[in-house]
Amino acid sequence: MNEMRWTHLEDPTETEIVGHLPANLHEIAEQRLRLVRDFSDEVFPRLESHDSYLFGELAYPVYDAVVDEVGTVGIRVVIDFDRFISVTQTPIDRPSAIPMPDLSTVVGQANSRQLLSGDCIWLLLEFITAQIDRLVDDAHERTNELEYLLNHDHEPPSDCRQQIARLRNIYLQLETIITPTLSVAEKIIDDRLDLKKTVDGGKVEIFPRSTEIYLIDVAERLRHARSRTQYGRDMMNVLTDNLSSFLERKQAQAGNRLGAIASIMLLPTFVVGLYGMNIDPEYFPEFGWLNGYLMAWLMILSLTVVQLTFFRRKGWL
Repeated sequence: MNEMRWTHLEDPTETEIVGHLPANLHEIAEQRLRLVRDFSDEVFPRLESHDSYLFGELAYPVYDAVVDEVGTVGIRVVIDFDRFISVTQTPIDRPSAIPMPDLSTVVGQANSRQLLSGDCIWLLLEFITAQIDRLVDDAHERTNELEYLLNHDHEPPSDCRQQIARLRNIYLQLETIITPTLSVAEKIIDDRLDLKKTVDGGKVEIFPRSTEIYLIDVAERLRHARSRTQYGRDMMNVLTDNLSSFLERKQAQAGNRLGAIASIMLLPTFVVGLYGMNIDPEYFPEFGWLNGYLMAWLMILSLTVVQLTFFRRKGWL
């Protein structure tokens, strides 16, 4: 029978916590494992050495479609040479549409491959990185849609400015998750965070070189994700400028349209006013013409058609 090295506890009872954790667990770690946060609280990823074991918390990003924001769910971990324990506590006021992270696949994968406890950390970081990539992809897709509308003079959404502000906030939220998560991976890779024990007269590390190589790949993905969030934030500035330019063009078009309408109405009004003045008919021989009335109408219509054609070609109408 294979030894189960990775144990995942979801909203564990006091008995479950005591039964799985190391006997010498520090009270700070115990308090953190039992802590139930509000959903609005941010999780700051960290992993630290407590002499005989490692304790920390990683941030799993989740998307709240109701408020259009990215939140976090904490995954606490306790690691020593004999076990890898992860604990999740359901946050208070968590929206029902947002599921808790499902670690069953990676836990089963680690145990079926009989991975050492130190090896499980890269599986967990890879699991979190995959979720980060998905959220960054979704944000970039929304960014590209707005960019297409603004760059091709299509009518942007009525709440375009609000969408840009929310996307900027999403990129910032993702970056605050990516940066400390990357720091955890880099500490392990650089041997700044490790546990060692003596076996048969030799030193054994909880994070062997093979694990560090896996983490190098995860770290590169996190760096790429961070670069994409920074690019996304830069794009928000570009989209803001494009939106301002679009609105200025629309305002100019509205002014041109009003000017064209005023001009179209002005000349016919001038003709009507001219022939409506109380002046001696001798100065207006067309008053005596058989088709003088028809001539006035033709003049008004001709002036109107000429102006309509002119302003349409200029794009003012």
